[in-house]
Formats: sequence, C-alpha cells, structure tokens
Amino acid sequence: MAVQLCPWCQSEIPVEEGQEPDKYCPVCDNEMDGYRTLRLDIGGDSAADEEEEEIEAYEQDEDNEGEEWDDALAFRESGPEGLVLEEAMERLLDEQEFVPECPNCREYMFEAGEQRIAAEHFSPRVPQSLGQTVLEAPFSLTLYVCPSCFATQTLLSESGREQIIRRLSEQAGQAGKQG
Repeated sequence: MAVQLCPWCQSEIPVEEGQEPDKYCPVCDNEMDGYRTLRLDIGGDSAADEEEEEIEAYEQDEDNEGEEWDDALAFRESGPEGLVLEEAMERLLDEQEFVPECPNCREYMFEAGEQRIAAEHFSPRVPQSLGQTVLEAPFSLTLYVCPSCFATQTLLSESGREQIIRRLSEQAGQAGKQG
C-alpha cells in the first residue's frame, strides 16, 4: 500500500494498489495535485501591454464623457478631478467633531447642515412610565450626507441629547425616592 502526502495539510493518505489516488484530500478538502502556480512575466513586453490597456481604458472614458456619473465613487477615483474631490472631502471631515459611517456603503459622511424642528411640526409622545415627553420642540437635527451613495442620516443635536438625558435622569431620581 502506497502513501500519498497532501501538499496543503501534510496528511498522509493511504492509496491501495490498483486504485487511483484521490483528487481531493479527505482531511482538508484541497486538491491533491499540488499548489497552484501563478506565472508572472517580468519582461518588458507585459509592461507595454499594460500601458496599452490603460490607454484603451482612458480612451473609453473620454468617449463616455457626456454621460452622467452613476456612482460618485467612480468620479472620485477618475483622475485629477477625483483627487481634488477626495482632498476636499478629507478637509470637510477633519473639521467635523463627529464623523458617522454611512449605513449603506460604510463611507464617512459629511455634515451638511442643521434642521430646526418647531413645536408645530412635532407631536411628542408621552410615555406612561415617564409621565412627560422625552423630547420637547423646538430642537435641532444635524443632517449628514454620504459622498458616495448620497444617503442621508440625521442625529439629534447636543442640546436635544442633553434634554433627553436630563428628563430620563429626573425620572430615575424620582423613581429612586419613591422606592
């Protein structure tokens, strides 16, 4: 009985006489043929081919110049204009105190502005356990925009957060005195 050695996990796999060796290792499920090889042509010919492919890709981009950009990320990676946009985005993000991540594509979102919510545009809920509203208008929401997919996200402003914390803390303090 012969023994075959798996090149991946180094397991010895017995091969009975008259049988063909296994194509896949029963231990690690990798191919028994050996490692895959990757051939790289380091000579000058491949560099010329690569340069020619880049020129063709650039010419294709030039032909499609009139079309609108479907994806802001493609624009940002498109060359000098994209680099300028990327640098502007970095400056914007550096100025922000809080930089959320887009829930859709995980890009960092930039702060676009603040929306003020007036009392006539907000109907607060009064939870029974609290006996008062958690948040009372007027308050502000900060609007964030994703530079890649243009998704938006709003976050309660600092004063609104403080209002909620204060009201919940008061309720917890009152519950502690009663109990």
